[in-house]
Amino acid sequence: MSEPDRTYELMGVLVDTARAHHAETGGSNPEWAKWYAERALDEVNRILSAEMTTADLSDWLAAADRRYTQESPDLSWPRAYATWLLEQPR
Repeated sequence: MSEPDRTYELMGVLVDTARAHHAETGGSNPEWAKWYAERALDEVNRILSAEMTTADLSDWLAAADRRYTQESPDLSWPRAYATWLLEQPR
């Protein structure tokens, strides 16, 4: 799978997970990163050919959120997170 295809797939997983999270929690949840990780782990691992744990992905999502807040990149959050996730060593 090409890098653009993987970026697009990861973005889809993140957006779908965000929608499900909002529907279930109303969007407010201090444990959101763990919730996202539990829901998205299998798909993320498949796309990345990785073997992350829920804790790994949860920690990574929380760090990506801090990075996004600090850097305010000129990208949507799903594109930024997907791009950064693809940059991570596996």
